[in-house]
Amino acid sequence: MNYLSDKHKQLSESQQSGLMLWFGRLPMDKKAVAIGLSLTVGIGSAAMAWQGTSSDRIYFCLKTPQKTLTCSDKNGRPFRMTPFYWSQWKSDGMPRQIVRNPAMGVNGLVKATNPYKPFWAFGGFLGFALAGWMLRHCQNEEKQRAVFEDIAQKRDAAKAEMAARSELLESYRDVAIAEVQLQADLDLIANDRTVDIQKAEIYAHTEIEVTQMEASDAIFEAQTAGMTEQQKAEYILQLREMKTPYLQGSQTLQGTIDPNDKVTGGEQPAIAPTEKYRWINNTIGYPTLIFGGMGAGKSWTTREIIWKKVQAGWNIVALDPHGTQVEWRGVRLITGYKEIADFMQWYMDEMRQRYEDYRKSGLTEEQWTERLRNSGKMLSVICEEFTTWTDNIVEPMPDNCEDDKWKPDPDFIGKWFRCAMTESRKQLMIPLFVAHDRTMEILAKAKGLSKLRDAALLEVELIATIDPVTTEAKASGQGKIKLPGHGQWIDIELPKLDHKRIDFRLDESFQADAQSNTSHVDPKLSTDHKTAERIWQLEFNLEKPPQDSSPTQSLTPNAQSLLQYLQRTGRTSAVIQEIQPNFKVKGQRFSSEELKRLFNELVENSLAIWLDATTIEITENQTDLENGQD
Repeated sequence: MNYLSDKHKQLSESQQSGLMLWFGRLPMDKKAVAIGLSLTVGIGSAAMAWQGTSSDRIYFCLKTPQKTLTCSDKNGRPFRMTPFYWSQWKSDGMPRQIVRNPAMGVNGLVKATNPYKPFWAFGGFLGFALAGWMLRHCQNEEKQRAVFEDIAQKRDAAKAEMAARSELLESYRDVAIAEVQLQADLDLIANDRTVDIQKAEIYAHTEIEVTQMEASDAIFEAQTAGMTEQQKAEYILQLREMKTPYLQGSQTLQGTIDPNDKVTGGEQPAIAPTEKYRWINNTIGYPTLIFGGMGAGKSWTTREIIWKKVQAGWNIVALDPHGTQVEWRGVRLITGYKEIADFMQWYMDEMRQRYEDYRKSGLTEEQWTERLRNSGKMLSVICEEFTTWTDNIVEPMPDNCEDDKWKPDPDFIGKWFRCAMTESRKQLMIPLFVAHDRTMEILAKAKGLSKLRDAALLEVELIATIDPVTTEAKASGQGKIKLPGHGQWIDIELPKLDHKRIDFRLDESFQADAQSNTSHVDPKLSTDHKTAERIWQLEFNLEKPPQDSSPTQSLTPNAQSLLQYLQRTGRTSAVIQEIQPNFKVKGQRFSSEELKRLFNELVENSLAIWLDATTIEITENQTDLENGQD
């Protein structure tokens, strides 16, 4: 068995006896013999335990006044007892009418036929238990072996596909070389020899890159065979964040998500402070529950998450029964339990309406989500003090109902909670619940839904500590996070805050900060732009003069492809995290830094403007240009 660590190995071996360790080292045929022997011992012992009697019996009769003997009861069962109870009865004063049955044994005493019956029974139990234990051990090993065989089959399939593609590429390479040679001969007659040689070199380099990209794409498709688009996107994100998809050295399972645990060799790499808090990004697009005791920092941390949502372009509605507009500047605040109940009813009606519009739209799920995002319908609902809602909120009465006939649904909060948990993500109406605990009794009193909660909610637990001086609870700066559908809780570090955020407006100073991020662009970019543009003109645009080749002549081919992708999907804005899983050029995907450089190209060419460090907006000039082209 492969162990994750020495501690794992120590704990596993401590739970096994020496007998099982010895049994695990045996080959399969000897294991079968051992199991057969154990079953034989169990069956034989059980059969021996089933036979005979385990103790002596004294049979006796009652002497009637007519001097006859009655030796059995009304049901025909003989009178009998063990010698111990016979002697006890005799010492306590046995009636003289009790006499031993002369017809049974010697003076009524019948010896036990199987005095070792308990030992045989114990031997049978021991044989069956040992056989079951060994069968369980074999079953566990077989389950582990099946996993490795499945991986080996997938590996062989991927190798076979790669070999087939390699043969096709080799055939294509021969044809391509012949075409290049013929084209070079024709071009040498009409053009300058030096320019033609440069074209051939560039074309050969491009072919090599295309071959590498197609091979990489083949490997990726083999690795993600059978995955949905969502699973592929999560797999790509995981590969980019992990050094390797397997745990190595001192890496831990937590380290695949928390960068604080990633190490190389024996050294701890330097981690930027912002990397510690990137878990917050997960709370933007998932229904989230934030819980913790008094003083754990729920309000402060929640407001930092809201700020990230605002920066990402989400519309925020804060449902705070006791909130004031002073502490919620820049977001829509709904306060008061009655007003919150009215909004909850609107929320469910809007959810049903969006699903109905989606069914009639004829769009795919991704296209529908893009339409909602581009039309500014991303809605995040903040449920403050959610613990108190079930005691104070009742279903609002419809306008067309009479007062004396109206009976509010007692499960109104539970229905709304289930709707917000399970149906909100596809329609971009994401909730964020703030409560004191994660039990279903507290969460809308929705008992029996703990499995649904574990599968649908991203949960963040904030941990409080006790001040040794004031003995009051305060935020420790530490917490735990559990992703939807996963059972493992991962330690996280909370952002270090010196004040409670109450203003969520994106003012001009924020825009200036976002624009200032463009000053960090690599100074080599302008030179790279010219070189890439020259390559594009020589290789792919031989028929047209440079001034007619493209409306945005200074863009590199990758930036041109990005612009066309944004136009094709109808986007007016773009976020690096959203574009990264879906955008690729000839199978090549781009890192966050590469996409940021492509975004910056669009900004430098006045095709977009920076909204923040990761978001751009397509300018009106570009929109007008598209309309003119149409």
